[in-house]
Amino acid sequence: MTPAWITAALLGVAVLLGSVRLILWHRAAVAPSLKRLIALLLLQPICAALLFLTLFPPAISSGGDALRIATKGTSRLAIAGGPLILLPEAPDIGAGERVPDLATALRRHPGTSEIMVLGDGLQPRDVESAKGVAVRFDPPPLRPGIRHIAPPAIVAPGASFSIGGQLSALPRVTVELLDPAGQLTDSVQPDVDGRFILTGTARAAGTVLFTVRVREGRRTVEQASVPVLIADGPAPRLLILSAAPNAEVKYLRRWASDAGFAVTTQISAGGGIALGDAPIAIDGATLRRFDAAIIDDRSWAARRGVLMGAVRDGLGLILRATGPIDAATRGQWRALGFGLAGKDGVAPLALPKPLTPALARTRQGIGSDDVPADIALPDEMLPEISRLGLTPDGGGDSVPLLRDAGGATLAAWRAVGNGRVALFTGIDSYALTLTGYRTLYGDWWSAMLATVARAAPGMTPISTPAWAGERMLLCGLSGNAQVERPDGRMASILPMDGCGSLWPDQSGWHLLRKSGDSPPTPFYVQPADALPMMRAARDRDAMLMLRPPAPGDRKATGQQRPGSSWPFALGWLLVSALLWWLERARIGRTVAPQSAK
Repeated sequence: MTPAWITAALLGVAVLLGSVRLILWHRAAVAPSLKRLIALLLLQPICAALLFLTLFPPAISSGGDALRIATKGTSRLAIAGGPLILLPEAPDIGAGERVPDLATALRRHPGTSEIMVLGDGLQPRDVESAKGVAVRFDPPPLRPGIRHIAPPAIVAPGASFSIGGQLSALPRVTVELLDPAGQLTDSVQPDVDGRFILTGTARAAGTVLFTVRVREGRRTVEQASVPVLIADGPAPRLLILSAAPNAEVKYLRRWASDAGFAVTTQISAGGGIALGDAPIAIDGATLRRFDAAIIDDRSWAARRGVLMGAVRDGLGLILRATGPIDAATRGQWRALGFGLAGKDGVAPLALPKPLTPALARTRQGIGSDDVPADIALPDEMLPEISRLGLTPDGGGDSVPLLRDAGGATLAAWRAVGNGRVALFTGIDSYALTLTGYRTLYGDWWSAMLATVARAAPGMTPISTPAWAGERMLLCGLSGNAQVERPDGRMASILPMDGCGSLWPDQSGWHLLRKSGDSPPTPFYVQPADALPMMRAARDRDAMLMLRPPAPGDRKATGQQRPGSSWPFALGWLLVSALLWWLERARIGRTVAPQSAK
């Protein structure tokens, strides 16, 4: 039995005997007070516990190999405890050792194997240094704001693009997208997890800033600039194959030409008669000249071998249905990895509410009010818009790409070799352009072709978010790459492990100039105070990926040593004095009446 257990047993016996003594004294008293007895009985075990903690104070981790690191948001209550290190962003809490970074703190305190991070967490500057020690971190809850924004990659002039994001602790808000002129382009309600997708339309080539605005009623909660790089490039080459002339091919060709595609159409009219453009041989050499192809189900069976060979070589292919498909086609599409589920035949296609005329003009790039928006026909004049009853999300290897307003999957895609194949189950989608859904029609086909089309050579965008005054990494650089600031001054890049470190000192569009004849790559640097919740979420995620102390790892958890006993000694002294006074004071006692002589 250890000394601590022996002492605890003796103190317990003493408390028990003292309680018995108090109860007997209370019963023998002339005018007993129940409240006084209860107070004395409660104070005795408290006094014994404080005496035990004075003799055997609780063990704490030794400060020799554990440091407490104060970061932004650290409370002043963190003064008490072991050694405290103040990083540059930590507030002045009246104690601690101020250091320029975590690496300096670890050099000044050799042998440190564990750190306890207080406040909001380490900055990206210190995350690499923290990988060599065990890290204790209790992240604070994220405050309301924009947690993440994913800007689009390079966009072609006139093309539509999507901006995704997620909000934090903002359940009942509206997220809006404004174009560079301040016109409303899109407006959505985030889902239960705060995620949203906004759609915009690019204009002329160049670098522009769209704005994501979060509104609660009429109040703007937060807004942020989203960089969009619009670059000219060679017109994507599109091949449309159809087994018969129909309205779908007519409207699809018209949309693709307006969207900047170089379109070639091959339509079979039967009896060896071909319509559309000049006939071409559908073979591997010809298909290598195209970036994407769209083929209907009736033309698929005769050409699937050569088309799939071209897909493995990098061609993008979209399979579309013209109506209910037969068993052979269904089996062939399933063999491609599309897990078709549901019933055969045709099902209704659920459409969202049409855009308002003003919003439709903005999304279509129309800048004048005298150009009419989509015409909404009366219900009795609406063409039929339907889809296959089979949906391409029945457990295959495909990835859902489009859904209708009812949640049914309209399109899915999967990779095959160096290319991609998509399956579109919409039937007579051209009718969208006649029913007030012209923008939706363009969004659908633009999303499918952008997903599967052969990747065109060109500049690689820099998608990593950057803030003024914070280090950013640029990779894939040559030996003498430089960055041109918004004011025209050049900034050097510090080489580091195949990449380069840059400390931008101002916000705005920068140009990465590489050696040789390669064109400069624009990238945007956010202001230092922009998107604070996005930076906090990024740092929080990086902190949670660091190595925590392992249970039983003595080096990681730190050696235990007795803590300070003077707070418990002071408490024991105060409680003992209160007991002494309460036993002898007349408070709570009832004076017995004096008998008459």
